[in-house]
Amino acid sequence: MKRNKSKIKPLVYGVVAFFLSLVLFLLSICTVLEMTVFSQDYMLSVMGNNGYYEMVKSEMKTELKNLCNASGLSNEFAENFVDDYGIDTAVQDYIASFYSGDNTLVNTTVFKQKLYEAVDVYIKDNNIKTNEHTNEYIANFVNEATEIYVNQISITFFSTIANYIDKTKTPLLIITLSLAAAAVILIVLIVFTNRFKHRRFRYICYGLSGGFLSVTVLPTIVFLSGKIEKVNITTRSLYNLFTNYINGVLSSFYLISAVLLLAAVGVFVLYVRTYQKALKHTD
Repeated sequence: MKRNKSKIKPLVYGVVAFFLSLVLFLLSICTVLEMTVFSQDYMLSVMGNNGYYEMVKSEMKTELKNLCNASGLSNEFAENFVDDYGIDTAVQDYIASFYSGDNTLVNTTVFKQKLYEAVDVYIKDNNIKTNEHTNEYIANFVNEATEIYVNQISITFFSTIANYIDKTKTPLLIITLSLAAAAVILIVLIVFTNRFKHRRFRYICYGLSGGFLSVTVLPTIVFLSGKIEKVNITTRSLYNLFTNYINGVLSSFYLISAVLLLAAVGVFVLYVRTYQKALKHTD
């Protein structure tokens, strides 16, 4: 004797599966943010893996050489000073200041001190005669060089978001854990309110599949739009950093979607097996 199937239950569980997919989508966004935007290691890895430090050095050398020419110093002075200073360390300290919640301005104290020392050595080594106006000329040169240094070390687009990172770390973690808990609760609800195993797996598979599709669509739309490569940034180093940074963030969504897809496929296999067993029992 065939059992009358309820028309309300599939609708109810369909809604539950929809909310599960929505929660998984939001959880994926929070997870990606934790992995990328809120991670100092991610920023530093993008810089290190895409030649950012070398680009900054090259651009700084070019600008300092122009300044040296106007100030009567040789091009070699700028070349040697930039090579010896340690730009990569300066950039890393600048980035670390954002993630620790410290002062977000570029620290110029050490730069100025070393530049003054380098100028003094240059004057002595080249037997340059000094007069009463020399200190004023040197001070002007150092100030202009420091402005170049600040412009090269600072990152405009990062400065915009980094000020909020320290303040929102804890709320984001709470939201992420809450969404994870909500996903578990919805899955438990599906499991313990369905008597038949194949129905449990069916609705869980719906939720995972919906999460997979929504997480995949978001970065795909951005990539296909081609907006990232068209962004107008003046320096090559910042353009390279920005595009690789954003591309890395978007690619992280595909990593999450791959996990959801594998989970959905695994649950679908379980659904097919349990459904076939259910059919045999009804024969």
